[in-house]
Amino acid sequence: MNCGDIGELSPLWHSGELEASRQREFDAHLAECPECAAEIREQWTADVRLRESVAAEPADTRDLERRVLRLIVRERLRRWLPAPGVAVGVAAAAAVVVAAVFLAAPLRAPVNPAIFADAARDHTAEVVQKAPRRWRTDPSDIAALETAQGISDSDVRALEATGYRLERAKVCRLKGTPYMHLVYAKGGREFSVYMKVRSGAQPLPEAASTSGNLQLASFAHGRVQAVIVTDAPRGECARFTRDAEAAL
Repeated sequence: MNCGDIGELSPLWHSGELEASRQREFDAHLAECPECAAEIREQWTADVRLRESVAAEPADTRDLERRVLRLIVRERLRRWLPAPGVAVGVAAAAAVVVAAVFLAAPLRAPVNPAIFADAARDHTAEVVQKAPRRWRTDPSDIAALETAQGISDSDVRALEATGYRLERAKVCRLKGTPYMHLVYAKGGREFSVYMKVRSGAQPLPEAASTSGNLQLASFAHGRVQAVIVTDAPRGECARFTRDAEAAL
């Protein structure tokens, strides 16, 4: 793949529509060509700024949110209320509490479960099952990938403050969005950290989840947001996530 191909295929790369083989060729060219990497980074930055400017437009949706919540509460109360004459007083009191909680609590966008699902599948295939992939292990090669993604090498290396060391890296996609897949290891235990530049005013919020034997977590801090996947115990995953966020 040459520089002309990069220019033609960059829209498909940004949108996650490149087929796997072409994507690997594209990523390999970016790692070797600083001019194309800089051009892709500029395109990515322009896209982020455009989304940020759109997201910055004031939009007061509180009335709409409350109307939707009232409909949800009304439907749930219809299902929960007992048959007439059965503990009506208690049910009515409980209904008031439920309604108050739903209507007073601020809305918080949940973590997109598809992101966690993609991350769990990717970690299982590439780290647990060790499917053949073109990993980068040389620090300069890893730095070139980071540059193409607009990520600072200092942010990537900062996570070694967790006590885990960066072993390898590559670019992958979660729901079509490029992420740096960074693998940190210590004592035979491995953590996958999927890192990207924060985009717009609605970054991936902090969350934790469990999928089979895997622990998953996410956080956004400074310029980056990250999804973490590991087969370590829940407490170790929580410590790694906390220490990683504190290190940034």
